[in-house]
Amino acid sequence: MIIFGTSNSTIHPKKLEDGSCPYCKTQDNMWIQGYHKYVHIFWIPFFSIGKKVYMVCGHCKGAFEKTEIQDQKLIQSFQDGKKNQIKTPWYHFIGLMLLVMVILLISVTPYLTNTP
Repeated sequence: MIIFGTSNSTIHPKKLEDGSCPYCKTQDNMWIQGYHKYVHIFWIPFFSIGKKVYMVCGHCKGAFEKTEIQDQKLIQSFQDGKKNQIKTPWYHFIGLMLLVMVILLISVTPYLTNTP
């Protein structure tokens, strides 16, 4: 029996440079937040299949997608943060790394055995 499926991991929040919350109008208290989704087999992550990124207000805790924001400075800060700070973690590919190592080990083993 093989146990497989998908799971999420949290993207560590990063503070955005400037802008105001569209709901409570608090200045310079917006954070970039999100989740990476990945495929796992026996709870070992194999590869990433996507991410969901949004902005959260530190004051009212409202979560907003880019389409809900009118402040151009905040949108630009969000896009810069999404490109530069939100990366897929390396450990989401641990299963693929292990699989490649096993394949290499199996393919190299016949050459390493000493048979007279």
